[in-house]
Amino acid sequence: MLAKLKLLKTPKGIDSVLMLSAMLIIWIGNYSNLDLTLADSMFDDARRHFSGMDNALAGSFRSGMIWLAAAAVMLASWDAVRPLPRLAARRTALRVLALSALLVPVCLYLLSMFSGALCPTDLLRYGGLGSYARLLENVPAQASAMVCLPATQASHAWWLLALPLVFLPRQPRLAALVAGLMLVCGLALGWLQQLQGAQFLTHTLWSAWVAAFLVYLLYQLLKAEDALA
Repeated sequence: MLAKLKLLKTPKGIDSVLMLSAMLIIWIGNYSNLDLTLADSMFDDARRHFSGMDNALAGSFRSGMIWLAAAAVMLASWDAVRPLPRLAARRTALRVLALSALLVPVCLYLLSMFSGALCPTDLLRYGGLGSYARLLENVPAQASAMVCLPATQASHAWWLLALPLVFLPRQPRLAALVAGLMLVCGLALGWLQQLQGAQFLTHTLWSAWVAAFLVYLLYQLLKAEDALA
């Protein structure tokens, strides 16, 4: 166990990116009005509902992500039972991808159960009964545990942040391109959920941060196991 922990060295820059991005999200959520400004722009005052309430695209997107996650888990499981020679160089990345597909949605859901953060549609401002509270403020007493922070609706896409690992270390530029595409993919799904009043921007950003941190930990742990094998 100690030998494995010694191998868990943070790559240069990764720890700084995670720390600075977390600080930025905290600032947005607690010291700016960006969440409310975006939600206000998506809310139709005349019809008293969010502009994307009738949009079924988010549901179709989530279904596709679930099927893709199932395929990744099945491929990794098959490779674990009957190792595929073509996947030898990418075995660690495949295992991280499959574990991320399972653990990212679960972790986001469990974290959200303890946040007590209200969804936009639950706020008095948008036709609900609750009052708005910033990230570091006390949640109103009438609020019960909700599933809005971090955003669980977009969790079905954030596990794809592990996909760039498939191209490392041989193709770092391609890995960076794929990472950017996966980030855009997750943010797009989060935007659709925001249009439906299901979450705020910071809820989406925290989901991305937690998923990225979990992917990083899984990769470091599994890489350390391979090094000790």
